[in-house]
Amino acid sequence: MTEMEPTSARSSHNVAEGLSAHQVLQVGTSGAIYVEQPRTVAHAPEPPHMLPGGIGRIVGRHHLLSEMDEALTGPGSRCCMLWGLAGSGKTTLALAWASSRIADYPDGQFFVDMCAYSGTPRIEARDALRSFLATLGINRSDLPHNEAEWGGIFRAVTAGRRCLVIVDNVGSYEQVRDLVPGLGSVLVVTSRRAIPEMSVRHDARVLKLPLLTLDEGVELIAERVGFVRADREEAAAKRIVQLLEGHPLALAIVSAKLAIQTSWTISDAARGIEEEHSPLRFLDDAGLGIEVGRVISWSLDDLDDATTRVLYVASMLPSNECPVAVLALVLDQPKRDCDRRLRTLCLASLIDEISPGRYRFHDIMKAYLAETLAQALGDEEQERVARRVRAVYLALSYAADRAIDPHRSPLSLDRELRTITSTTSFTVPQALAWFESITPAMSYLTETARADGDFTFVTRFAWSVNTFLYWRQDVTRTLAIQREAVAAAVAGDPAMEALSRRGLGRALADVEQLESAKEQLRASMALDEAAGDLSGLASSQHAMAELALRSGDHRDALRWGLRAARESRASDNVVREARGLYDAARALTAAGHHSWARALGLRSLAMCEERSNDYGRALALRLLGATGLASGDLAEGCTWLERAWRVEESLGNFRSVRTILGQLEQAYGQSGDTSGVEEVRRALARLEHYPDLTQSSRVVGTPAP
Repeated sequence: MTEMEPTSARSSHNVAEGLSAHQVLQVGTSGAIYVEQPRTVAHAPEPPHMLPGGIGRIVGRHHLLSEMDEALTGPGSRCCMLWGLAGSGKTTLALAWASSRIADYPDGQFFVDMCAYSGTPRIEARDALRSFLATLGINRSDLPHNEAEWGGIFRAVTAGRRCLVIVDNVGSYEQVRDLVPGLGSVLVVTSRRAIPEMSVRHDARVLKLPLLTLDEGVELIAERVGFVRADREEAAAKRIVQLLEGHPLALAIVSAKLAIQTSWTISDAARGIEEEHSPLRFLDDAGLGIEVGRVISWSLDDLDDATTRVLYVASMLPSNECPVAVLALVLDQPKRDCDRRLRTLCLASLIDEISPGRYRFHDIMKAYLAETLAQALGDEEQERVARRVRAVYLALSYAADRAIDPHRSPLSLDRELRTITSTTSFTVPQALAWFESITPAMSYLTETARADGDFTFVTRFAWSVNTFLYWRQDVTRTLAIQREAVAAAVAGDPAMEALSRRGLGRALADVEQLESAKEQLRASMALDEAAGDLSGLASSQHAMAELALRSGDHRDALRWGLRAARESRASDNVVREARGLYDAARALTAAGHHSWARALGLRSLAMCEERSNDYGRALALRLLGATGLASGDLAEGCTWLERAWRVEESLGNFRSVRTILGQLEQAYGQSGDTSGVEEVRRALARLEHYPDLTQSSRVVGTPAP
């Protein structure tokens, strides 16, 4: 605003000269107001049209466009803020909406790029404001010396008008505060960072942009390279969208590369992304004048050193998910402090919060952080963090395994692992959820640990995940991990060789490679005998009994089961003895000796109940049920199986529950028990709410994801 000055020191008159249209005056403290005629009569300038062109048809985002309509055309503040990950299409969305609504804002359309994330100096709010005012015919000489008053002038001259203001690429509220137009005009702000003040002070509708869906991503590619070409290679186009996780800028770069490289097929581009292992290498080598890595790097400029370190350490976790509890253990910091840092990163669109305490990286962001890790952490620091990450994952997996099967013989742990496990506890459902969350990263963890020479991690991690993978029947992943364990034991952890060979033998048996399985189990028994480990020896004998049952050699299975029971009794391992009797009873059932099998099954059940071993109890109950059904006593068989059902359900072993329910449904049907059949079918329907862990691929040779 222009401050009026008295004509002289003695005068009480206020005089204003050289006024422009819509000039706002600040009146002096006393006297009348005299407005002198300006020397020239200023004509009203044309309404400003500052929107950049070149915005084509927008793909998807229709729900966001509708929300923008609702926010900007209804009553209220008429203010909208778009925020999200770098390259997610915020500016494109804002301009696409504006281009379809230009006629609604005849008094002017304002646009400014504040360059908060561009690698160039940021635009100051006063410079943007001066530019806006100049388009309205208000020059710098007309403005007051106090720049704090310029925002009020802009609000005054846009009040009561129908103007559209787009403030793009904003880094903070200070960059947009004075650019808010007056009542009646609308404001759209875009930023990579959430700006809470926009919602609190201006009642802005805040919209976070998601990445594109599979169909939207394919449509974007088709728009750029041609629908005929995209339809011809739809599968390859979908693969590109999956590899780039629907990132709009990345998809636009790939599409531009395809449009220029006309000799390339869409399959060539998909293969090129896959072969690079990191999508950034393919994208930033496109030679198109824009690099996704550089675009992302500008998002990190505002972070302090501590938050930047948390970001890079979090990126070293083996999957895209980042549970705050896990990161707190890796950093050895309170969960509250870690969560605060992660929320800061979330507000900066560097990571997403998917539920309280759980965060997730986008693939593009994870790839960028991996590419630039050396710039943030030195070699020694990277090695230390990598070992700490493995220690945390091993300790948590060990604790989860103990929750699933507390009667397994424990491993010897070093001080660091004991410290972590002492602060961690799992219920069975929590343990299963933990293993499910890390399953895709299991092979990566073992392979990178072996490459780093961390052999003790490989062998102990393989042991810790083995029970879960057995339940899951994920034989391909089990086989890969157990092979890594044997190689690691031979290379540098001889104390775990017998156990690792036993695990590999069982995995080979699951894929029907029985001779190779026997070879590994015999090697394990030889090592256990040499070390005097009777418990390990009994465990291998139990595995040999299973092999004999698979091959139909019931006599050999009976012999191995009884040997395992005898060795276990000698070492006072009641649980293992019960398991040996269970093996022998299975052999007797298969051979048709039902009364003997029932006697051994009852003895095994009694031992497990005495030691409160629910897993052994469930096995014995299932054996007794199977023996009853095989002997023709359907009522007795169903009674045992009903008990086994309840035990397995309490343990969360839904794979076994499904098997038992299938046996019961058949037995109830044979006996004409319609109410029993209906009860079983209701239970099977309830199981649809739980993941069927048996649906993982049993195809050997398929790489685990």
